[in-house]
Amino acid sequence: MLLLTLSLTLSLWLRVLRRARSMVKCPMKKTRIFILLTIVSTASLLSYVGPGAGFAFVGSFFFIFAAFFLAVFNFLTFPVRALLRFIKRARIMKKAKFKRVLLIGFDGMDYNLFRRFQDQGHTFPHFEKLAKEGAFSPLWSTEPPISPVAWSTFTTGVNPGKHNIFDFLTTDRATYMPKMAGSDIIPPRRSLKFGNWEIPLGSPKIELKRKSQSFWKIIGSKGIYASVLRMPFTFPPEKFYGSMLAGLGTPDLRGTQGSFSFYSEGAAENFDISDGVFEALRPLGGDLFTGRIKGPGHPFRKGNPPLEIPFTLKLDRGSRSVEIAVGKEKITLERNRLSRWVKLEFKAGLITVCGIAQWVLEDVEPLKLYLSPINIDPEKPSMPVSHPKIFSVYLAKLLGSYATLGMAEDTWSLNERILSEGNFIEQVYRTQEERERIFFNTLEKIRDGLIVQVFETTDRIQHMFWRYLPGSGSPADQPSQDPEVTGSILRSYQAMDAFLEKLFRKMRPDDLLMIVSDHGFSAFNRGFNLNTWLHREGYLVLNEGRKTSGKWYADVDWSRSRAYGQGLNGIFLNLKGRESQGIVAPGDEAEKLKKEIKEKLLRVVDEKHGRKAIRKAFAREEIYRGPYTVNAPDVVVGYEAGYRVSWESAVNYVGEEIFSDNTRMWSGDHAFTRDQVPGIFFCNRKIKEKDPGLIDISPTVLAAFGIGKPAFVDGRDLGVH
Repeated sequence: MLLLTLSLTLSLWLRVLRRARSMVKCPMKKTRIFILLTIVSTASLLSYVGPGAGFAFVGSFFFIFAAFFLAVFNFLTFPVRALLRFIKRARIMKKAKFKRVLLIGFDGMDYNLFRRFQDQGHTFPHFEKLAKEGAFSPLWSTEPPISPVAWSTFTTGVNPGKHNIFDFLTTDRATYMPKMAGSDIIPPRRSLKFGNWEIPLGSPKIELKRKSQSFWKIIGSKGIYASVLRMPFTFPPEKFYGSMLAGLGTPDLRGTQGSFSFYSEGAAENFDISDGVFEALRPLGGDLFTGRIKGPGHPFRKGNPPLEIPFTLKLDRGSRSVEIAVGKEKITLERNRLSRWVKLEFKAGLITVCGIAQWVLEDVEPLKLYLSPINIDPEKPSMPVSHPKIFSVYLAKLLGSYATLGMAEDTWSLNERILSEGNFIEQVYRTQEERERIFFNTLEKIRDGLIVQVFETTDRIQHMFWRYLPGSGSPADQPSQDPEVTGSILRSYQAMDAFLEKLFRKMRPDDLLMIVSDHGFSAFNRGFNLNTWLHREGYLVLNEGRKTSGKWYADVDWSRSRAYGQGLNGIFLNLKGRESQGIVAPGDEAEKLKKEIKEKLLRVVDEKHGRKAIRKAFAREEIYRGPYTVNAPDVVVGYEAGYRVSWESAVNYVGEEIFSDNTRMWSGDHAFTRDQVPGIFFCNRKIKEKDPGLIDISPTVLAAFGIGKPAFVDGRDLGVH
């Protein structure tokens, strides 16, 4: 029996080799290497870097031994599993309305703005073709209409009370500190300590906090292949029958959501940088300088001090360019040109952690140099950025390096006025090009099944350049006269239409295409200092003698505080038995307090402009239902368009003023209420139902493949025909 299995297995893999050779047209040696990597990738990842967890690897020979035999077992049983999957797929595809479904997300594309552009005489021929031949309508988002909540509802077809994602951040009940809502890094429980060394005994665990079941996993369970590219809040990637590149929420190599570096001849105090790392360039004589790149924390040192890489820089003032040598790489930078991806290798003893980053020479008088957040190298990933793990490697080998950071477009460096507006726009479209290359490669390879892709160009451009829209009312700077900058939002919509033109040329007539956005957009002109308001109303109490606090609730007296703000839209009660220092009794006292806070919020007026700042305030039970509702904020704040939680409150700061002008470049937002910022829905077929919502997409995709709606799903089939 074993010999028969081996014979069948070898026969099958020879066919795979021949097939791969004919499709990819690569030398046989490279194909064999690729197949070998695929087999080995079934074993567990032995080591990775995690935010706050450092670098750890499985030190037990038993686990390595077990992983090897698991890989061999998977290899030997592959033909049987493939046959069973083929039979299952054949049965389900008999009921399918469509053999291939394409689902495209244009993050943040706004229905009202799209219509406004049309009214101004701008045309979008390929969107308009879809509207004429199929369907076009506003798309309901979630409360609040922000990406983690909205895309998670899209993914699962359930309300947030069932999928457990309510904001970008949630609260640590023990410390009152914010933490990422989408994923959690659980460090090893034990470590071996001696001197300045600290050796973890085991591996950190990365946990996806989103609950319920994705529609691609349901589809995969029926034997239908799915490829999911850059879907937000899919880190770490889940296992299913298909392939995935994780999207928004994937950290950089430092374990943050995107920390850039800035180098200059000047002193650190001359630069106001709160979301990046400043490093002074040290002169070596003449036009030579040296600097250091800070990377991930040292995995074996107490306190995890950052690993560093030195680099040298040679300045050519005449040509306004520099030459940088770092590791094995040498690169010449011209002023205001985004570089290619540069590989960076951080060494900790025998361990090497690999990243990639892009440089921009912003100026030479004085010397100003930008380095993007260090992305996890997709060719040598130190954290799981794809499923299967070899998928990111395959794409990098085939198509070249590409961004893996969840928010690859560096909005924070533009906010800090480090990266110029033009260079930021170039970075956005370079990322768009990378995503399109991966998408069209996938479209060519997958002839039947599901392809999901999210593009974020419209979201990033609208966040940063809404201030240039006529009538925006933004108090932020609008320094540029360049039409590429001032008209960047219109251009981003036109760029998505141009993408559709390329897609239409490659689609088959029998493909089902749906296009969605997770929310729309509006102005963010005034910040509401939520925690300051809570303090003013007596709900958040500071220590005696304090009128303001530091960041992260420094100087808060929790023994007298009844409520606190967290994230973009949430207020949490300081509940007894839930928060570590809770004082509010569950039950009647808590319910009365929620009602009181809601009613007061609706009466808040911005006296400077004579406008209400809060449109709606919800008790969580009013808008969520399901087992995870208990994890939601007790009160969800729905702002009037134009207002949003302030930058100060976002870092848990209590100040003196309740309202403040938003003078940052980040001038557009959507953390309001869903009726003010509808998304878009396009389909190349008619639909029977009206008023579609993100919650309806999952059951609609399942129905397209002939799969009935699971009982837990809240959405409805839109009736594509």
